[in-house]
Amino acid sequence: MKKHMIAGILFAFSLALDIVTKELAVAHIGLHERIDVFGSFVQLTLLYNRGGLFGILQGYQTFFLIVSILVLSMLVVYYALEKQKTPLFCGAMALVMSGAVGNILDRLLGKPGVVDFIYIGDDAVFRWPAFNVADAAIVIGAFLLLLYYYREEKQRKADRSAG
Repeated sequence: MKKHMIAGILFAFSLALDIVTKELAVAHIGLHERIDVFGSFVQLTLLYNRGGLFGILQGYQTFFLIVSILVLSMLVVYYALEKQKTPLFCGAMALVMSGAVGNILDRLLGKPGVVDFIYIGDDAVFRWPAFNVADAAIVIGAFLLLLYYYREEKQRKADRSAG
């Protein structure tokens, strides 16, 4: 039960942080304005992503809204049905689901697109596409899920060789 409570808190904190930072970005950063945070390597810039991951398929907001809701629904079902709910699994799923909800809310609330505002890289070398806290939560959660599955597989192999 404790792991579900911690996952709920992590979900709520991550979602709240996403909502607050997006609102701050919209209120204080001009569209396409760049504000240096750590030199020019980390910048804040307000962009609206009207497409999918990394800005692909711009203009297909309804499609990505439907896909996002379907994926979120499958994640909720998967979370409910998973038998091995370790704290790592619960935390990872909380991050992924909070990120999905954060980006879905942008699309549902009539914004011009998903609010992206964190811009990392060097213009002369490579600049990562703009992202937001929800995107970061999804990536961190996905990495933690990979770690969870790696550990589970390693444990299964150890159990098979011991038995």
